[in-house]
Amino acid sequence: MSPLGIVLILLIIFFFNRRKFYVFLSLLILLISTNPFVGNYLAQKLESPYKAIPISSLKENDAVVVLSGMLHQVGDQKYSTYEFSDPDRFFAGIDLIKQQKANKLIFTAGQLPWTENWKPEGFILKDKAIALGVPGEILVTEKVKNTYEESIAVTKLIPNNSSIILVTSAFHMHRSKYLFEKKGLNVIPYPVDFKYQNRNITLLSFLPNIGSLNKTSRFIRENIGRLYYKIIY
Repeated sequence: MSPLGIVLILLIIFFFNRRKFYVFLSLLILLISTNPFVGNYLAQKLESPYKAIPISSLKENDAVVVLSGMLHQVGDQKYSTYEFSDPDRFFAGIDLIKQQKANKLIFTAGQLPWTENWKPEGFILKDKAIALGVPGEILVTEKVKNTYEESIAVTKLIPNNSSIILVTSAFHMHRSKYLFEKKGLNVIPYPVDFKYQNRNITLLSFLPNIGSLNKTSRFIRENIGRLYYKIIY
C-alpha cells in the first residue's frame, strides 16, 4: 500500500491494458507523495498530539522503557559491527535515568526474523549504556519481533500497574502507548525522533525528494498498523 507499491501495480496494469490513464495516475501519485509539503504535513499529523517535552516536567516513575528500532549492522563476514540509524531513543533513555526519573532502565531485545544472525538490539544498547556509566538497574527483555511483543515482554520484568516513561519515535508513540496501556501499565509518553520539520519555505520546498516519499510511506504504514492493532487487540 506504499506509494511505490501502488505505482508499480498501476504500471503492471498499463503493461497489459495499454491505457495511458494508468501512467498518468502513476506520475500523479509520485508527484504528490514526493512533495515536501505533503510529506511534512503527513508527518505532523502522524506525530500529533505529541511534542517535545522537557525532562524536568516529568515525575519519577518505576521504569524507563526504550523501544528497539535504532540500530543496523555494517561490515562483512570478516568483521561486522552495529551503528545507530537514529540514536534519539537511546540517549533520551540515558538522560531520563541520569536525571533520576526512574532507577530502572529497560531495553527491548528487538530482533526481526531476517536478522537472526544479529545480536538482539537491547543487549547492544545495554553494553553501550554500561560503558557510558549509566547508573541504576539496566534490564533487557526476551527477544521480540514487534511492538506488541515488546509490550508483553516488558510486563514480565515489572509488576502490573507500574508507571513507565515510554521512549520511542513520535510517529510510533500512539500505537505503542495503546499497546502498553492494554497490558495494564501506566504510560507516560516521552516522544523523540520527530520527522516533522518546522522550517522556512525555500526553492527546495517545491522539489520532489526521497525524504518526502519516505514520510508519505511511513504515514500509510503506521496507520495500517494502528488499525490492525485496534481490530486485533
